[in-house]
Amino acid sequence: MAEIEGLVRALREGDDAAKEAAAEALRDLAYNNLTNKAAIAEAGGIAPLVELLRDGSAGAKRQAARALGDLACYNHDNRVLIAKAGGIPPLVELLRAGSAAAKMEAMEALGDLAWNNAANRVLIAEAGAIPPLVELLRDGSAQAKRLAVSALSILARDNDANAVAIAVAIGFDAVFELARDGHVHVRAAFYDGSEVHDPDVVRHASPAAQRKAARLLPRMCLPRAIIPDEIAAATAAFLLTESESESESESESESESESEPEGDY
Repeated sequence: MAEIEGLVRALREGDDAAKEAAAEALRDLAYNNLTNKAAIAEAGGIAPLVELLRDGSAGAKRQAARALGDLACYNHDNRVLIAKAGGIPPLVELLRAGSAAAKMEAMEALGDLAWNNAANRVLIAEAGAIPPLVELLRDGSAQAKRLAVSALSILARDNDANAVAIAVAIGFDAVFELARDGHVHVRAAFYDGSEVHDPDVVRHASPAAQRKAARLLPRMCLPRAIIPDEIAAATAAFLLTESESESESESESESESESEPEGDY
């Protein structure tokens, strides 16, 4: 505990180099150690890490993002404390404007903050994280794409607004896929997906999210002024009817295959 208190003191009172070193050391202590994660939070380490994330040097911001991500990983209380300390907006800013390495740390930290935390998923989207995540999905390295898929899929989980916003940021095909099937598969939108083990960024969206996506489709093609609401509503109804028909067919096929004997007895 004395070591952690000394590192937190260095975060508050040290020079730039000392703060960066302290953030790195705290990250190492927090990594895969639930006791240390709690102890760092109890020692008041979260607020100075967030301050370093806002105002530190480029290297210090990266180390602060790493530390905050590890503090949030597998620790619900720390996820809440980091959000209350204002840690989400500077992480999103690092995602937008940081170095390639810093963006990776920001993506991991945001994914950790969003995991099993509905309130943080809303805050992360409100801070503007979805467009830069989609940009990295489109143009980032193979590792960046994997992290972007992970972060986006977490943000979309049980959140209709985020699911639709992700589809819109990707483009028309993604919105159509969301409306039709309730998911968004990135291979069709960006690349062959061979480097991503799980290429769905939206899975099992609710019917409400599908309806909202369907209503957006006509207006993504033509100005809203010349698209009557009746046409948008009809498009939504058609897509959902087709989706439900396909689901029923799949269910019937699955039932038939389950009822068939596996062999002769």
